[in-house]
Amino acid sequence: MHYSIYASNLLGAVDAIQDSLDSGFETMIQNALPLGGFSGEQVLGYLRELRNGVVHRGIDLTAGGVVVDGLVCALAPQQVTNRGGKNIYAAPTTLLVDLFRHGDQKLKPVLEKVLEPVLSNFSSPASEYDVVRAYDFLESVAHMPDHVKQEARQSITVEAITAGRKQNCEKLRRLLNMPFGHRLAC
Repeated sequence: MHYSIYASNLLGAVDAIQDSLDSGFETMIQNALPLGGFSGEQVLGYLRELRNGVVHRGIDLTAGGVVVDGLVCALAPQQVTNRGGKNIYAAPTTLLVDLFRHGDQKLKPVLEKVLEPVLSNFSSPASEYDVVRAYDFLESVAHMPDHVKQEARQSITVEAITAGRKQNCEKLRRLLNMPFGHRLAC
């Protein structure tokens, strides 16, 4: 498992959805995340600052490890802090895989629940207006040669947009329902 990518993607998804929803989403996430003696707020804070440490401060999530049943497992950093160093979050688990498995099992159902209305709407048939918007987008791409734009315009139809949207929605639903540690088949 690529721990830093997992941490970045999981919290990136949470943050992207939170940016487009009201503050109630973070409460839903926190309510789903308690672990042992740690509140959901503490677990989310740890996960977020762990990701921020990886992305912005170069934390190496594989810097420490332990052998468990013949497999080397990365240790969760005992504590992480926010950028200013004022907030300190203790690790809710010893192993990163246990933390990520917990986050995966608890967060994905919440993500699916809040995304379902959007996915249902997005899966509905496209309209001629969607085709016009796609054409407008093509025209806005300054670096695309005109002959390529013309070819692209010919392939943009209501049916193609509808099929693409449905395929993307189905793929996201499969990802949200995939067991932890499994890979998506192409």
